[in-house]
Amino acid sequence: MMLDLRQMKTFRTVAAERSFTRAAALLNYAQSSITAQVHGLEEELGVPLFDRLGRQVELTAAGHQLLSYADKLLELAEEARLAVHSKGEPAGPLTVSASESLLTYRLPKLLRAFQCRYPAVHLSLHASQVCIAGSPLEPGVDVALKIDEPVHAANFIVKRLRKEPMVTAVSADHVLAKKRQIQACDLVEQQILLTEQSCSYRALFERMLVAEGVRVTKSLDFASVEAIKQCALARMGVAVLPEFVLHEELMRGSLVALAWPAQRMHVYTQMIRHKDKWVSPVVEAFWKMASEMLPVSRGEKLRGDQPRGVQRDLVASGLAEVSA
Repeated sequence: MMLDLRQMKTFRTVAAERSFTRAAALLNYAQSSITAQVHGLEEELGVPLFDRLGRQVELTAAGHQLLSYADKLLELAEEARLAVHSKGEPAGPLTVSASESLLTYRLPKLLRAFQCRYPAVHLSLHASQVCIAGSPLEPGVDVALKIDEPVHAANFIVKRLRKEPMVTAVSADHVLAKKRQIQACDLVEQQILLTEQSCSYRALFERMLVAEGVRVTKSLDFASVEAIKQCALARMGVAVLPEFVLHEELMRGSLVALAWPAQRMHVYTQMIRHKDKWVSPVVEAFWKMASEMLPVSRGEKLRGDQPRGVQRDLVASGLAEVSA
């Protein structure tokens, strides 16, 4: 059995549009040609791929099975085409997803270096939610970068890149800013500025409170870490965020890290790809560069320009143990 790439492209377009007419318009074919291609594919496979429901079509169970293979075949064909024209350099599409905090504070230097080194790669960036619940890799994404507690997923390869200290922080003129000793009960008397419910480091913070016998009673929930930071600066409450998001403000003293909890909370910057998906030269090149550029260096870990108390905590937290 020979699968024709043109037929597979037509099949995938009909499946996406749920219409032979719209697929014909997109592919610039006569509708009769679209029908003939799909019918020929069904005859070759010996199963119906679509249920015809008036003007719309729906994938059958066999059609759903074939669709994932069609995506792989067409992606591989495009990779091969671009690789031939790139004189051996990695070339083709690459889709990366990352949280807002990583896209803003960690990735720009990496992305710039990657584009300079591999100009034939077409890079697409997806801004994921602050944290992603469920599967660690969204559909259509080649590599995901996320901040989370350690991810363990049987079908995925996870590389732990950095150990990220979490901080609770307030504006410099907030009532808690001058307190040397902070208890959990002091925090919950204030408004807590939190990420969404699905965020793992929010869950970590709430577990720490429960361990001390209290719960959040007043909070504002945000989809944006930048919004949390700005609201903390506006004296609206206590921000709970990775330290690197607040680093500049902590350095300037416009935000103050509170002395709670006694044992610092940590999450991890992690890089994820699917275990069973073919690792293209493009994915391999990005994975290698990210693995080299994102982990914390010893010089960075020990530098003297950390906010007061943060340098000591970074050393004590064992940041050398960051790779999975």
